[in-house]
Amino acid sequence: MQRMHVDIVRIGGFKNKVHELKVMNLNGKTIDLNLRRQKNGDDVRYAIEGWPMFMKENGLHFGDTLHFTFVCSRNLLILSKVDPVNAG
Repeated sequence: MQRMHVDIVRIGGFKNKVHELKVMNLNGKTIDLNLRRQKNGDDVRYAIEGWPMFMKENGLHFGDTLHFTFVCSRNLLILSKVDPVNAG
């Protein structure tokens, strides 16, 4: 399960146990995923449920560098660029 970057959690104001997050792929298709709060020692982190499915459906691979834009007012994470792991 992938975890949401701490800066997005802070900017998005995520504090509840579960948050809905919209994720848009490079083709403009949007899907709804859940962020689920998890304890990590004294810290809290948010796991992105359904992330493996998003990766598979969009032909993304472990090691690819993904670039996103986050639209806080819409809880929308927009995939804007992919640098493939095997590019070069």
